[in-house]
Amino acid sequence: MQPPAQTFSVLSFLGVLAQLGGSVMLIALFLLLRRFVLRRAYFSAWAKAWGAFAVAILALVVRYILVPGIIGTSLDEDHPVVRSLYFIYQMSKGIGFVFFIRGTVMYVAGTSSGAVATRKWWIGAALFAGMSTFASQHGLNEMVIWQSVIAVPVLTYCAVAFIRLPRSRRTAGSVAISIGFALLAVLWLVYAGAFGLAVRDSVTPFALRVAGFVALNSYYDLALNVLLGYAMIVLLMEDAKREFDDAQTELRVTHDQLRRAALYDSLTDTLNRHAYSEGVGLDMVRATFGTVVLADLDNLKQVNDRNGHAAGDVLLRRCADVFRATLRPYDKLYRWGGDEFLLIVPSARASDVLVRLQAALERADPVVAGGMREQIRLQVSLGTADYASSEQLSHAIDRADRAMYQEKARRKTDPRKPAVGLPPTPTSSPAMR
Repeated sequence: MQPPAQTFSVLSFLGVLAQLGGSVMLIALFLLLRRFVLRRAYFSAWAKAWGAFAVAILALVVRYILVPGIIGTSLDEDHPVVRSLYFIYQMSKGIGFVFFIRGTVMYVAGTSSGAVATRKWWIGAALFAGMSTFASQHGLNEMVIWQSVIAVPVLTYCAVAFIRLPRSRRTAGSVAISIGFALLAVLWLVYAGAFGLAVRDSVTPFALRVAGFVALNSYYDLALNVLLGYAMIVLLMEDAKREFDDAQTELRVTHDQLRRAALYDSLTDTLNRHAYSEGVGLDMVRATFGTVVLADLDNLKQVNDRNGHAAGDVLLRRCADVFRATLRPYDKLYRWGGDEFLLIVPSARASDVLVRLQAALERADPVVAGGMREQIRLQVSLGTADYASSEQLSHAIDRADRAMYQEKARRKTDPRKPAVGLPPTPTSSPAMR
């Protein structure tokens, strides 16, 4: 079916269907992305803009294709049905441009509060539609000229708003959107002149060429609308990627925090026994010989019973701090049990390590606790064992554990051992056996 001859200069039969199909395609893509759209008000506004433009094109389909096909003839321009369809066409186009601005303001400002003022523009769109429909005496050609009056400044504003984004926010998607808006603004500026010349019905060679250009306007609109629509989708995907990257970063941080919580003792901030079983901190151990030390805090239970667990916790932290101060960066300290610590010292011998630890324990400041402000000294039994390779590490820990219990038993029977809360009597450091 051929469209009426008097309308061919405005819209070809295939052109209007292609433009409607392009708008429907964009709306379908936006609906497929609704999961992301719901969290981004700017994209939701643009989706509504494309919906409004689709309604406008549908009004033309009804005016120039469906109505003539149903009644067998074309209605006059002044017919109430035609004027109603023209009003819907103008109103939908005006609303579409308002939503373009609304989405742009939302994206550029980073908040929806800046777009509240655009609500009153809907009233302006209705007034524009009524006035342009009533004033147009030459049908659709004149209405396009009316549209260019609002399309050019709106599209120019959107293009400028995106191109003026700070460098940190400028992306391929925002640049593509700016180009899309700018090209549409130029196209509508050309439409203002071309359709103005078409309204005059001039028959000069130049006017005939312009008439040919006007007849294909639907294809130009389709091409640039698809370009702009896909640029908007690129911008949405960039936003989604940033959100995904942020979520990944937070997930990595949470994972690191959970891993640290699983591998570190929260009281003493030392590695725990699970960390040892996972091989954390044992890289240097696997490469060389060394020594292991099992340390037991002898007076922890007495301090807990006499001064409370808070004082015992302070004593444990003080013991860990003393050990940590004697270690090199690649030496490792683990909280092995309730009152036991494991020290792994690569490239060292037990005799040297033992002397250094005993000296550090003797120099350690006492913990002050309780209402009587007791001074509680560290009382620690140490057991050591050397290993020649990482394969011997477990066996060395067992030997150090036995040596530590032997030392603990000796200290219990040693009458020179100080009472809890009193400074020790100066003695020579017992040799480990």
